[in-house]
Amino acid sequence: MERFIQPANKISGEFTPPGDKSIWHRALIIGAIANGETEITGNHAGLDVESTRQCLIDLGVSITFSDGKTVVHGKGTNGFKKPDGLIDVGNSGTTVRLLSGVLAAQEFETVLDGDSSIRKRPMKRIMNPLSLMGARISSAPSGGCPLTIKGNPDLNSITYDMPVASAQVKSAILLAGICAGVSVTLSAAHPSRDHTEIMLRECGATIEKDNNNLRLEPGSELRAAKFKIPGDFSSAAFFITAALLIEGSDLLIKDVGLNPTRTGFLNVVREMGADIEIRNSKEESGELIGDISVKHSNLKAVSITAETVPSIIDELPLIGILSAKAEGITKVSGAGELRVKEADRISFLVNGLRSVGVTADEFEDGFSVRGNQSIIGGEVDTDGDHRLAMTFAIAGLASKNGVTVRDAESSSVSYPSFFSELDKLSSN
Repeated sequence: MERFIQPANKISGEFTPPGDKSIWHRALIIGAIANGETEITGNHAGLDVESTRQCLIDLGVSITFSDGKTVVHGKGTNGFKKPDGLIDVGNSGTTVRLLSGVLAAQEFETVLDGDSSIRKRPMKRIMNPLSLMGARISSAPSGGCPLTIKGNPDLNSITYDMPVASAQVKSAILLAGICAGVSVTLSAAHPSRDHTEIMLRECGATIEKDNNNLRLEPGSELRAAKFKIPGDFSSAAFFITAALLIEGSDLLIKDVGLNPTRTGFLNVVREMGADIEIRNSKEESGELIGDISVKHSNLKAVSITAETVPSIIDELPLIGILSAKAEGITKVSGAGELRVKEADRISFLVNGLRSVGVTADEFEDGFSVRGNQSIIGGEVDTDGDHRLAMTFAIAGLASKNGVTVRDAESSSVSYPSFFSELDKLSSN
């Protein structure tokens, strides 16, 4: 489906974004392997989270909803049942990778598969460490889905130096360790999202952390917990970008997750000169939450390197849009991970920028954008990638002539109400 986004005069008002997708996935999965009933409250978060919910149901987990709460009736670490057929993860890389860790320690064989996009995503990065623990996992010849996992409840402890700072890989190994009752020691060159560690601790697991190194103690039994899901920072970032770009904008985004491993985008745009204020910050369920006030700002270029990339990986396409209006040339490096997302986000971002009149270049692990440019407008191919679709919708708001976004419906993967929110907050 194509959607034409016309230029906006300003972005203003206030709103709360959908629930944090990363935390929703983990709350459902950790609730399923805990003992007792885990209660989850918060805004819903799109089709990817629904994929996780349905996969757990197919594995014998009861998940109910009443009085504004999702209740996961935990089965314990080894209580799942063998599914009747393959487990369909849809478009969700988080689902397939985190569930692989859990299923590696079960007593039955499972096949995980998904859509055409998931079949292109690399799975060796979880297969390798899980195999070192004694898991029996095979993939398609491409190294992707479908994955066949022959469960082994007697997995080994592992000490592992992660070649990529990936929260999904880290989480898969931790969940395998929890379900097998063994120790896990992990190290990485750079920090990555730590939602899994926070939530496992909330449920009683013993996890020690020292900089980018962590250790899960063996035999950690999980108890049920209550999780409040904050607003998704990555979803908020789209409208932060719009407000920064469009003159006269003044926006308040409420109840947003502000976990420091997720908010690298705030640090970068502040370095670019963004007028942003955090209000009413507090901690709930181990996560920092607050309100974000943002106004139109004049920006300058920055350089982003590998150390910063894990905390801004989902927002890097938005940096591409912001850089077009910034003074100077912005360069992003150490971001090769963008090439193995739902689409090759480096290639499609740069081609999309060129399609709307912006000078940009790509290289193997990043891209550069020349600033002080107008976003003229045009038609953009997003290859069915939800984040690219929403990124170029924001570019349309800040353009001279508007932008036609192909595959705009892909936004429903993570932000079903994105376009209605966009219409509500923008003045045309």
